[in-house]
Amino acid sequence: MKKTLILLLAMTFGTVHNFWADTEIYVSPKGNDKASGSFHKPLKTIDAALQKINSIDRESVTIILRQGVYELDSTLVVGRKGNFRSLTICPYEHEEVRISGGRKIPLAQVKKIRDAKINERLQSPMRGVVRELDLGKLNIPMTDLRASGFGRPSSPAWTELFADDAPLSLSRWPNDSTVRIGKILEPGNGEYVESEKFPVFQYYEDRPAAWNKAGSFWISGYFAHGYASDQIRVDHIDPATKTIYTAQQTVYGFMTGADWRRWYAVNLLEELDRPGEYVLDKEREKIYVYLPEGTKSLNVSVLGEPLMAIENCAHVTVRGITFEYGRSMGIYLENTQHVRIQDCIVRNMGGVGISVGMGSETPDKTVLKPHAAEAGGLPKSRVVGDLQGKIYQDVLFNRNGGQDNGIINCRLYQLGSGGISLGGGDRKTLTPAGNFVQNCLIHDFNRVEKSYRPGVWIDGVGNRVSQCNIYNAPSMAILFHGNNHIIEYCKITNVCSEVDDQGAIYYGRDPSELGHVIRYCYFYKLSPRHRVTATYHDDGACGAEVYGNIYYHAGSLPVLIGGGHYNRYHHNIFIDSPTAIHLDNRMQNWGTGMVAPNGIIDQRLRAVDHKNPPYSTAYPFLARYWDENPAYPHGNVIEGNLFYRIQNVVHGQTQWAEFWNNWITDKDPGFVDPKQPLKGFRKDAPIYKMIAGFPELPFEKIGCTLEE
Repeated sequence: MKKTLILLLAMTFGTVHNFWADTEIYVSPKGNDKASGSFHKPLKTIDAALQKINSIDRESVTIILRQGVYELDSTLVVGRKGNFRSLTICPYEHEEVRISGGRKIPLAQVKKIRDAKINERLQSPMRGVVRELDLGKLNIPMTDLRASGFGRPSSPAWTELFADDAPLSLSRWPNDSTVRIGKILEPGNGEYVESEKFPVFQYYEDRPAAWNKAGSFWISGYFAHGYASDQIRVDHIDPATKTIYTAQQTVYGFMTGADWRRWYAVNLLEELDRPGEYVLDKEREKIYVYLPEGTKSLNVSVLGEPLMAIENCAHVTVRGITFEYGRSMGIYLENTQHVRIQDCIVRNMGGVGISVGMGSETPDKTVLKPHAAEAGGLPKSRVVGDLQGKIYQDVLFNRNGGQDNGIINCRLYQLGSGGISLGGGDRKTLTPAGNFVQNCLIHDFNRVEKSYRPGVWIDGVGNRVSQCNIYNAPSMAILFHGNNHIIEYCKITNVCSEVDDQGAIYYGRDPSELGHVIRYCYFYKLSPRHRVTATYHDDGACGAEVYGNIYYHAGSLPVLIGGGHYNRYHHNIFIDSPTAIHLDNRMQNWGTGMVAPNGIIDQRLRAVDHKNPPYSTAYPFLARYWDENPAYPHGNVIEGNLFYRIQNVVHGQTQWAEFWNNWITDKDPGFVDPKQPLKGFRKDAPIYKMIAGFPELPFEKIGCTLEE
């Protein structure tokens, strides 16, 4: 009896201890926010659960979400208020949970168009097919189109429409292509929006004559440089002279003479002619849509702020949840430690999928020069904004991205303005953050903003991107700034599909951004049409170590080293490319201003105090940067690489790098399957004899393990 009683007491006290140590709060779309939050009496909203934990004193808290859709009116804020050691937000068992920044639209609300003026503008076959959605009657706010492109801040998208979990497209002409810019009557220059003339240009085609009743509409394209997409409003069109009069400036104005200088029109009723297209009519608060046959569900994006913000806290895990239908970003982190975003889906957002760290904003900006890629701004939470320009102007900008935050096993796709913006670490002290993205699928992430909105943006110090598949993008896969980042085991395919003079992995114009490693990545199917690079060291970039990568049909210039120093390429594999490595001495010609006294490089080296610790000790060559003729490329090493079926190994002069122990061949170097190089080499492969010390590369670890 005594033994039994002692055992029961021990079990009872153990149960009480566990009760006080751990708390579970249940939430269900069918719940009630006045309920207790128990399994049988769940709360209704996630916000109510977050408010409830503020008064909880526990070791760990779990917010368990029951199946369903949680539509938000404002950001879910996870902050350090409750006295708990850890917080987990996850679904119940394997139930499907969606957090939405939009509104679900009953299909019955998609009705016939009664307005004769609207029907008159539609093509004849479309007049019985296109329907209208009256957001005004549904009390759903509509956000109109905006300028979107290079040198503009990253901002929430306009109102978008989604059918069966996929984004629909603004109507477009031409449907699947672009057309050349004709004679330019006024190039525009982008400097003073109020006082300068807007661009005016002519076109060649006959179709735009049908838009004579359209009034104002929008055009997109690459109007000058091939890395600078833009979307601007048109004031009116003159069909008699085939002339378009724009209503906004672009950073570089309009140019002709290159194949990429093209345009197309969007959001025209006259061009609403394919299933899956729609037109926004802000004046009438309506959407006109040609729904795909068999559409079962319809959603419209509404919320113009992050769906979830995790700030000033630690040990938070968000697991197994889908975030969708916002006009801004999915998840935002700031000043967090040991946060995990795991097994989540972030899709159908108008902005970036996930952002770690602050952005910046330039209030009341009325000029495009300096543009947002150079202008900077004031630090601001829960935005990306002018971040590119902020880092350009203030190389020590600390985004307060925290430490040891990880995005793991996630799928990010159908995004408007990039996949993940990963900050963290202090460049002034070279203190690493250890933030990372691991084993994620990131694709189709430039629906709204294309230029410089990569699959992963990295800045700060000591962050990592591992084992990710990044694909289907008009522009970059990874863009980085800062120091000591690692990019490894990634599979990067079909990116930079539209651009000229850009790289799948890109950085540059700051020789203090050192210590980077790019290893064991696979670059495949990069377009050779324009100047497309797999790994791009732009404008004097220095000190990267690049090894164990496979470049297979990897653009017209798989590697570009643009005037920098001490970049080392070893044990890489180059297959089937017209050129393997581009080298140049740009700082001795058109780039001399960058290495001039008080030039951009001088400014950036002084900003990090490059002659003193920690930079002088971490990177000894940097202290003598000005003593080694910075205009002349030196210290670059190309050794132990395989060049298989490469037409021209070097574009440039070989004196700008040291070449040794490489093998150039048109004979099979010993692949298990030459058409699938990720299957690796045979044990008896000739490469191991022809290149001394060539290692066995970890082919089997390359790429994401999630099913595409």
